[in-house]
Formats: sequence, structure tokens, C-alpha cells
Amino acid sequence: MPYVGIAHVLWLVWTIVQCARLPFGIEWLQLVWMAGYAISWVAACDLRKWGALAYMGLTITNAVIFLAVKDVYLRDVYMSSIFLIDGIFSFYLLFFFKRFTN
Repeated sequence: MPYVGIAHVLWLVWTIVQCARLPFGIEWLQLVWMAGYAISWVAACDLRKWGALAYMGLTITNAVIFLAVKDVYLRDVYMSSIFLIDGIFSFYLLFFFKRFTN
């Protein structure tokens, strides 16, 4: 689990570097997604139940956006860039969910 947390933090840093070159706009939504995923996964690494629930909630929100938005460009803008991998990690969290504390 810590390796996935490190990967999320590195992806967040990479997203910050990519967004720094762009003017503030809707493209910065990727930064918000990655910050949410990184913070919640780090909390899940500490076996916090709220971190696991937040991570799974973000993944479910991305799935709803994927299913609701038909335009491919809007999907790329509004969805997380690592949506499919996050689905796999959510199942991983569900597998260990009983070990988590409040």
C-alpha cells in the first residue's frame, strides 16, 4: 500500500508541474482529482476508514462522470487521468476494509 501512496504523490507532483504551465481554468480539475486521491490513499495507508471511503467515493464519482458524459473531450477534462487504475485500487481497499479503523 505505501508504494501506491508514493505513486499517487508522485503523480500529484507531475500534475502540478503540468498545470503550472497552463492558465487557471477547467484543466486544473485534474489537480483537484489527484490531490483528493493522494490524500485519501495516504490516509488509507494509515488504515483510516475515512480515507478508504473517500478514495472509493472519488472513484464512484469518476465512474458516474464516465457513464453520464458522452462527449469524449469533456470526459478527458472532467475525469481523473488514472480512472481505471483507481478502480482496481478501490477493489484492493475493499479487500482489506475490515482492518481499517475510524
